[in-house]
Amino acid sequence: MQTGIILAGGISTRMGFDKSMINSNVSRLANEMRNAGCESVKVMCGTIERAKLFDEDCLVDSKETLAESLLEVIAQIQGVIQLAPCDAYLADCELFESIDGVPVDDRGIRQPLLAKFDSSESLINSKKITEVFRNIPSCPGGIRARNVNTQEEFKEIEHFLKK
Repeated sequence: MQTGIILAGGISTRMGFDKSMINSNVSRLANEMRNAGCESVKVMCGTIERAKLFDEDCLVDSKETLAESLLEVIAQIQGVIQLAPCDAYLADCELFESIDGVPVDDRGIRQPLLAKFDSSESLINSKKITEVFRNIPSCPGGIRARNVNTQEEFKEIEHFLKK
């Protein structure tokens, strides 16, 4: 079984607003994940108040950090897990099908929040996402593996959204 987990925990301080609300990206990602073979899709929504924002099965973050909350969720899942941050605006079915590990975007940056791995793999118990996935091998991701953290970064990829 393959499970998709979309990370949509809250308002971005660098972006200045809730990135999950741009282009209905959580719903779009959920559909792309299903098309890529995920039988189940869950949204880590941050707080209970945010659960009403999404149509998917929502999970409230229960720990101090995203890494700790994610590790707790992963511990309850068997099989392959595909992660997707809500700001992966260019991620699509084709990207999800091609991921085998932690994708590296077109700028050479590892994107652990887009990782695909088996839940039985040894993840590192850490409060930092980069550490949690340190032992998972890298794989190609290209521009579709980019995440967006600022309005300037969004402008860089916006023309791809209009295609």
